[in-house]
Amino acid sequence: MHITRFPLRFFMLLALAAVLAAPAHAADQTRASQPACGIHPPDAAAGSPATLVRALYDIVSGPAHGVKDWARLARLHAPGALITPTQHGAGGVFAAAPQPLPQFIELNKRLFSTRGFFEREVFQRVQRFGHVAHVWSGYETREHADGQVEARGVNSFQLLNDGQRWCVLSATWDTDIPAHPMQQPESLDVAK
Repeated sequence: MHITRFPLRFFMLLALAAVLAAPAHAADQTRASQPACGIHPPDAAAGSPATLVRALYDIVSGPAHGVKDWARLARLHAPGALITPTQHGAGGVFAAAPQPLPQFIELNKRLFSTRGFFEREVFQRVQRFGHVAHVWSGYETREHADGQVEARGVNSFQLLNDGQRWCVLSATWDTDIPAHPMQQPESLDVAK
């Protein structure tokens, strides 16, 4: 019988790998023991995908110089949620700017500090499987609550239910333009 002898250096590397892996495993265990939607008390709107999305519209809408409940917006999002504002530029250039929620909140404070912004949902389509849901939500925006529609489009929300509530993992949107006009939910082509 032949016995292979391993150098001491092999065992030292093995021990080092075990020590380095322990903090990552501990972090995974901590993350797994905390609700994915956060540790704050559930918001009443987080009881279903439909009511959660409607609450988001209520929070971001308001007159110029109005006070918005940004803390509530944060509570309706999972820690680490990603928001991706998009824009159609000159020459058909499409731009997207993924950002964490606090950065998105600061962007909104700057953009709408001197002008109103009212976003209203015009249709909603929820696709749900287990603890995840996707919500297609058609919207219209106005500068004044009773003003003329300035933009239309479709928001895309990815939601998660951690067993206690629904929360937003990510959100993005695209605006109604001649190349791809806004459609009603029954005609949304999810393959395009």
